[in-house]
Amino acid sequence: MAVESLKKNSLALFFNLIDYKVMNCVAPCLLLASPLLLDPNFLHTVVLVIEHNESGAMGVVLNRPIPVPVEKICVEGGMEYNGDPEARAFYGGPVEPGRGIVLVRGEIPGPADTVLDFTDFVSFRRDLLESLAKNPESKYRLFLGYSGWGAGQLEGELEQQAWIRLTLEPELLFFDEPAILWREKIKPFWDKRWRQGPEAIQNI
Repeated sequence: MAVESLKKNSLALFFNLIDYKVMNCVAPCLLLASPLLLDPNFLHTVVLVIEHNESGAMGVVLNRPIPVPVEKICVEGGMEYNGDPEARAFYGGPVEPGRGIVLVRGEIPGPADTVLDFTDFVSFRRDLLESLAKNPESKYRLFLGYSGWGAGQLEGELEQQAWIRLTLEPELLFFDEPAILWREKIKPFWDKRWRQGPEAIQNI
């Protein structure tokens, strides 16, 4: 109980110092994990929230590439692959880890796809992945699994200040160095805390 209390007090202090305000998570948007969110599924993650309604929410983790080549996945799935042999799949989240989700830029979305902005959309369609895999000029990322929240769950986590909600930033969707994405986005909040003096960071 003492450890949990310390975590809660530290978390409250952190967000008080950055003038945090709980915001409704209106998809699409980004969620930046709090430094004190220690769930290994979401430690230091940046999550793209794709859908959010009264039934719950779902999204994919943007900054966890995994050592599985996209080529291997496509070939084992019976698809022709002409893309980058170095391209890796991404961990999308702990739900249905065998399910593929594609984040696409510069193509035409279908009726079943979820449009994020003027150039980007998300799809679950195998036929789209087959088409993308054949074209070496296609720009997409393949995620395995997704992050899911039940009804009211994400709202509760936002109230608990486990996440920082950010507006969708298209340049982050295909960030070149995903391993440093969380640090880059959390840095302004840390910098503000440092300006408060050493006593303001002693509980982090």
